Amino acid sequence: MPIQLGGLLGGIKRAVIDAHRSVARQHIEELAQFFVPAQGQPPGLQFPDGEWESRNVIMNVPKEVSRNGKVSLENHQVHVPLITLLPLKSHVIDRVEVLTTLDLSLSSLSDEALKGNEDLPPDILVDLGRKGPHTAEIKIVVHAVDLPAGYARLVGAYEKLLNAQLPG
Repeated sequence: MPIQLGGLLGGIKRAVIDAHRSVARQHIEELAQFFVPAQGQPPGLQFPDGEWESRNVIMNVPKEVSRNGKVSLENHQVHVPLITLLPLKSHVIDRVEVLTTLDLSLSSLSDEALKGNEDLPPDILVDLGRKGPHTAEIKIVVHAVDLPAGYARLVGAYEKLLNAQLPG
């Protein structure tokens, strides 16, 4: 069954937009697991609205201590943000490629369908997979944009806080 080329391309575009929205939701869900609502925030607050604090674990890090000329190891407590310990997944749609064989021919619209649209060029009808005199192979490539730099800077800031706590 033939379809209009504009409808095919529009469908692919909508699918890519929906996929990008899904990826954005996954990024928010992944970041949310590393934070808890700050004190005084209303119950039921949804990330990223409101104020948030990083989820931390306390780890004991050995530290050399010298007392009266005697060197020993003592544990030093470090508050480690979870976001610095776990690898962050990068959900990215790098590219979308559609390669198909199409039979391209001009539509023959009825006089009723053309009424009021006489100035518009006829649409191109697409019949997927059919070989004919108007067959063409089309490759559609869509590239995604890069992730915001703020994502990496956020993790970098928490890594700096962690490094500042470690014994020298």
